[in-house]
Amino acid sequence: MSHGKTEKSGSRKSTRMVDASTGTEPRMFTASSRSSGRLDGSSCVAPVPDTRAIFVHAGAGYHSQLNEPVHLKACADACKAAMALLRNGGSATDAVEMAIKVLEDNEITNAGFGSNLNVHGDPEMDAVICEGSGMSGAVAAVRDVKNPISLARAVLESSRVAMPLRRVPPIFLVGDGASEFADEVKMPRVPINDMISEGSRSRWEKWKMEIEQDAAYTARAQKNARIAGDGHKDEQQSKEEKEERADLIVDTVGAVAIDQYGNIAAGSSSGGISMKHAGRVGPAALVGVGTWARIDNNGKAVACTTSGTGEQIAHTLIASRAVDRIFFADDEIEAMHDAIEHDFMDAPVVLNAMNAAAIGILGIKKEVVNGQTKLMFIYGHTTDSMAISSMVGWQNSPVTIMSRNERPPRVAMEGKRHTCPNRRTY
Repeated sequence: MSHGKTEKSGSRKSTRMVDASTGTEPRMFTASSRSSGRLDGSSCVAPVPDTRAIFVHAGAGYHSQLNEPVHLKACADACKAAMALLRNGGSATDAVEMAIKVLEDNEITNAGFGSNLNVHGDPEMDAVICEGSGMSGAVAAVRDVKNPISLARAVLESSRVAMPLRRVPPIFLVGDGASEFADEVKMPRVPINDMISEGSRSRWEKWKMEIEQDAAYTARAQKNARIAGDGHKDEQQSKEEKEERADLIVDTVGAVAIDQYGNIAAGSSSGGISMKHAGRVGPAALVGVGTWARIDNNGKAVACTTSGTGEQIAHTLIASRAVDRIFFADDEIEAMHDAIEHDFMDAPVVLNAMNAAAIGILGIKKEVVNGQTKLMFIYGHTTDSMAISSMVGWQNSPVTIMSRNERPPRVAMEGKRHTCPNRRTY
C-alpha cells in the first residue's frame, strides 16, 4: 500500500508517494528539468511520447435506438472536456473528474442530476476516483451535492494532508458524513429536489406502483431472474421486451485517463439501481470493486472501470481482477475476455444468483514495447449495449461507439492499440 507524504518547497506543495513494502518511490512522471536552448531564446524539453488519453462510458445495459445519439453525444462531450484539460497540462485525475462531471450533469445518465431514486423517492449517489499510485477518494449515499465525483475528488485530496493528533484522513465517506465534509471543503449543497429530474421521478412512480401491485412486481422479478443451469439467461429477450425496458435501464458512468506524464487515474459515478434500499452502497463507490488503477516503477499502467449488476460486481471484485489480468497479459483482449467469463460470469456467486448477470468493463493499458509507448483501449460487456467514447492527444475529435451485443450474455468486446507519437513541450 502506498502512503502520501506532503512536503513544502517554497510556496508550492508536492506529493511524494512511498511504497511501504520497498521504501522506494513509484515513478510519478513529470516534465524534465533538462531543456535545450533555441535561437529565439525559448526552451523545450526533449521529445516525449504523447500519452494523453481519455476513455469514457455511459453504462452497460440496454440503450434504445431512439436514444443512441443522445448517449453518444454525452460521451463525446465528456471526452472533449477532459481532453481540453489534458492539453492544458491537467492531470489524469483532473481529466477523470471533468469527464464524469459532464456525464453527471447530463440527465440521460444515471449519475448526478437525474439519478435513480431509492425506495423512498430520494436520490442517493455514489462516486469514486482513484490513481495508479493507489490513492483514492470515495463517497456514497450522497443526496445533496450536485457532482458526487467532485466530492470524491475532495476526499482524495484531503487524504494527502496530515490531520491533528496523528489521526488518519478518511478516504470513504457516506451519507450525512459526506454532506458534512462538503461543508468543510466549502462545496455547495443543493436542495434534494434539485437533483431529481422528471424522468427519474416518473421511473420511481412507475416502479412504486408495480411494487404495490404485488402480482405485477412478482411477475417482473421472475422474468428478470430467468437463469439457465449454467447461470446464464436461458434465452434472448424479444425486441418487444427490450423496448419495454428501454427507458428503465440506466447505469453507472465511468472514465479512465492518462496525462502527459504517463500517470493514470479512473473513476465512476452512479445513482444505483431504481428502488434500492435506503443506504445501499454500490460498486461505483468501492475501490478495487467497481474501479481500480495501478502503475509500476517503469511507468506500465492499467486502469478499469465497470458497470452492471452491482452486488455481483461487489462479490467478484471484478475491477481489480480485470486490471491484474490485463497488466500482465500479452493479449489484452483475451485477458479482458477471461476476466468477464471466468472471474465474473463463472463465479459461483454469479452462477447461483437470483438475478440475471450483467457486466461491462472499460480500460486502458500503457506500456513501452520495443522502445515505443503503446496505449491499448479495451472494453467488453455481456449486456445488450454499452455507450463508449475515446480520444487521444493527437486526435481532433472523439471516437464514439454504441457497442451492441448480438447474443447476450455472451461477451462482446473490442480493443484498439495506439502507438504514441512524440511531441515537444515548451
